[in-house]
Amino acid sequence: MKVSIINENCIGCGQCEATCSEVFKVEDDGIAHVINDEIKENLKEDVELAANGCPTDAIEIKNA
Repeated sequence: MKVSIINENCIGCGQCEATCSEVFKVEDDGIAHVINDEIKENLKEDVELAANGCPTDAIEIKNA
């Protein structure tokens, strides 16, 4: 699983960070960033929850 942020869509609401802070962080630029792109098995469900809960669909998941 690979995850990325579509910067143009992100509004920096922090929902992804609140759901999975091991992978997402809202940085000083006001948008979320992927801070750990090696998604371990135990985090996959949280990453999917974050993506599904993103109000602007800014999280993109690709199954590798």
